[in-house]
Amino acid sequence: MLLDSLHTSDAKVVFPEQDAVLPHRVLPERAKRLAQKLLEMGVRRGDVVGLLMPTAPEFLPAFFSVACAGAAVSILPLPPVVLDPAAAARHLLPMVEAARMRHLVVHGTGRAIGEHLVRAHPQLCLVDASATLADVAGTGTKAVRTSAGGAPPRPQDLALVQFTSGSTSRPRGVMHTHQGLLAGVSAINERIEGTSGDVLVQWIPLFHDMGLVSLLCSLHAHADAHLFSPMAFIRKPAEIVKHIARHQGTVTSSPNFAYDKIASLCDGMSPALTTSDGLSQWRVAFNGGEMVQARTVDAFLTAFGPLGVSAGTMYPAYGLAEAVLAVCLPQPGAAPRRVHVARDTLIPGQQVSFVDPPDSGLALVGAGTPISGIEVRVTAPDGITGLGQGCLGEICIRGNPVTPGYLHQPEATAKVLKHGWLHTGDLGFFHHGELFVAGRLKDMIVVQGRNYFPDDVEELVRDLAGIYRQHVVAVADPETEHIVVVAESTAPSGTAQHERLLRAVEGAVTTELGLSAVRVHLVAPRTLPKTTSGKWQRSRVRELLALPTRPKDSPTC
Repeated sequence: MLLDSLHTSDAKVVFPEQDAVLPHRVLPERAKRLAQKLLEMGVRRGDVVGLLMPTAPEFLPAFFSVACAGAAVSILPLPPVVLDPAAAARHLLPMVEAARMRHLVVHGTGRAIGEHLVRAHPQLCLVDASATLADVAGTGTKAVRTSAGGAPPRPQDLALVQFTSGSTSRPRGVMHTHQGLLAGVSAINERIEGTSGDVLVQWIPLFHDMGLVSLLCSLHAHADAHLFSPMAFIRKPAEIVKHIARHQGTVTSSPNFAYDKIASLCDGMSPALTTSDGLSQWRVAFNGGEMVQARTVDAFLTAFGPLGVSAGTMYPAYGLAEAVLAVCLPQPGAAPRRVHVARDTLIPGQQVSFVDPPDSGLALVGAGTPISGIEVRVTAPDGITGLGQGCLGEICIRGNPVTPGYLHQPEATAKVLKHGWLHTGDLGFFHHGELFVAGRLKDMIVVQGRNYFPDDVEELVRDLAGIYRQHVVAVADPETEHIVVVAESTAPSGTAQHERLLRAVEGAVTTELGLSAVRVHLVAPRTLPKTTSGKWQRSRVRELLALPTRPKDSPTC
C-alpha cells in the first residue's frame, strides 16, 4: 500500500487557505487511528465507505484509514459553496444507495450534508473525522504495515469507487483495485519523470479523478503538494499563479477552461512574477478532463513564455476515470503537436484528411502516446475491427490500470467491456503514433450528412460580444438534423441587443461551417448546467430542451 512508504518521506502537503501543513510522516499513524474507529463502528472488509469533506488536512488520513480498515473508499462530490445542505444530500443520495454505503466520514461543510443523508438513508452511520483525529495531531510517525486490528488489504481488493463526473439519478461507480490504482499512479509518475523535487500546486476538488490521482502521484514520488480549494481558484486565480512562482511549483493539473482563465489574467500578474523567480521551474501543466483547445495552448505560451515557461510545459492529456486517470501522455518537455482535419472527413471508420491552411479545418491537439501498462486501439463502427493510422474510430483500452467494471452494475459493465477491451465512447485516431481525440461519440452532431463536435461549434461563437463569460453549449437535434446552440446572454430578452446576438451566433455558425440548419437559444447568465468539476453538462442541456439523444437507427461504435 502506498501509505506504507510515507514514514520515510520528508515531504509535506500544504493547505495555504488553512495555513496548515501535513507532513507525510504523520499520515500512517493518523490513518491507523481513524481506521480503528471505523472498525469499532462496524466497517468490514469489502464495504464501501464514503468520504464527504472539503480540501483540508483531515482528508488524507480519512482517505487512507478506509484502506487500513480493509474497505474501499468513495469520495462524494461536495459543492464549492453549500447553500442548501438538503438539496446537496438529495443529489448524493443515489450514489450512497448505488454503493450500498453504511458509513460516511464527514468533516467541515460535509457534516451538515451528511446529517441530511442519514435522515433519508437511516442505515447510514456518520463518522466525524475531525473529532476522531483531534487527539492524534501530535502522535508518533511509525509506519503502518497492517490494517488496524485486521488483515492488510490484498492487491486484488477493491480500493476506490470513483463516481463519474455528472452522475445523477443512475450513477456509475468505477471500481479500482489496490493493484490497479497503484499501477496507474506509478505509470503517470514514470511518464512525467516525477521526483521528490517536484512541487504540485492544485485547485481541483479531490473527489475529481484528476484531483485525487494528481495528489496520489505526489505522495508516490515523496514530493510536496500545495492544495487549494476550487473556490480559491474561482475567486482569485491570479493569487494561485503567484503561489506557483513563490513556492517553485513544478506540476499543476486542471481542465482546459482553467488555463484559459489564468492566461487571460497574465498581463496583470507580470510585474509581480517578473520581480520574483518567475515560472521557469513550471514543467508540467496537465490539461485534461475536457477537450484541449489549440487556442488555449497558444494563449498559455504567449502569456507565460516571457516569464520563463517553456513550450513543453502545457501538457495535453487523454484519460478517464475508468483508467485511474491517464491513458495517453506526451513526453515531458515536448511542445504539443497539432493537426488540422477536414471536418467532412470526420466519419467513424474512415480515413481523416489533413488540410492547409490551418484555418480551413478543425484544429486538434495531440495527447501523446499510451503510458506503461495500457494498450490503446481505435476500432471501426462494428466495435471489433482495429483501424490503422489516420482512421477515425472509437478509442478502446485495456491493461492493469483499467477498471474491472462498475460497482453492482453488471449490465452497464457489459456495455463497455467487450472482448477484453473497454470501449471509452471517445472518437480519435493515431497520427505518427500519437493519439488525437476528436470528441465524444454521443456528442457528435450529424447535420445534413456532415459530422461536427460541440467544442468546434462552441469555439466559433464563444467570443462574440454579448455572450456572458464565453458560456456556450452546442448540442444536436437528431430528429430535425439541426445544430442547437444555447448561449448565456448579457442582453435582456426582447431588446435589440438580444436580437442582434441571436443573428450573430447563427451567422457565425452558418458562415464558418457552411450550413443553415442552426437554432439558437439565448438564456440568462449562470443558467447553463455544469458538473461539479466545471465542465458543461451537455446531456442535461439536451434534457432541458427535450431533445432525443440520437435517431433510433443511428449506428454506434
